[in-house]
Amino acid sequence: MPPAEQEQQTSAVEELARDPASRRRFLTGLGGTAAAGSFALFLAACGKKKEKLTPGGSNPKTGAGVGTDRYGPGDLGIAIYALTLEYFESDFYAKAIASGQMTGKLLETAKRFAGQEAQHVQALEAFITQLGGKLPQRPQTKFALDTPAAVLQMAVTFENIGAAAYLGQADRISSKELLGAALSIHSVEARHAAALSVAARQNPTPDGAFAQPQTAFNVISALQPNIV
Repeated sequence: MPPAEQEQQTSAVEELARDPASRRRFLTGLGGTAAAGSFALFLAACGKKKEKLTPGGSNPKTGAGVGTDRYGPGDLGIAIYALTLEYFESDFYAKAIASGQMTGKLLETAKRFAGQEAQHVQALEAFITQLGGKLPQRPQTKFALDTPAAVLQMAVTFENIGAAAYLGQADRISSKELLGAALSIHSVEARHAAALSVAARQNPTPDGAFAQPQTAFNVISALQPNIV
């Protein structure tokens, strides 16, 4: 590839990594798909200069944090929103495992997934602390863990919601560090959902070829019945 052409392509990639507005337009062109998520993760590793963020962790020229303002400004609000979701999932797995409704391979899978959710919690707590933010209170949850089928169905539902929630914030994040973490977690949440869907004998790709993002408002509304 000629040096001039290579330099032009590198500059275009760096622009996408550096400018959330350009990234948003590009991801919209991809349709908010899994491909968009993968490319966003690639962009997170690109660019040599860090974003100049406000104390709240957001670029004031972007729309970062839209729908998550109740948690804080910009990237800080998005991170607190994501951490709140991880608290919710961690609490669900703890109660589901303790319920005695899961046995055998499914129980072992739930324990493994619970451990991974705990790692998500640690990563997001570290990011929020790094920005000088205050960690949110863990939500008080309630679940009807009456039968193995009910527990498994809730696990499928919550993991799908989690994956969609992260994808829904991909075009709103300014920090490359947070973007990389969010898309990495999104991928794991989606794999959790697929594995649990197979166990429940359900379609592991309910949205078809392209994953569908969810807004913070829709995610919070979907989880609200399980929050005291």
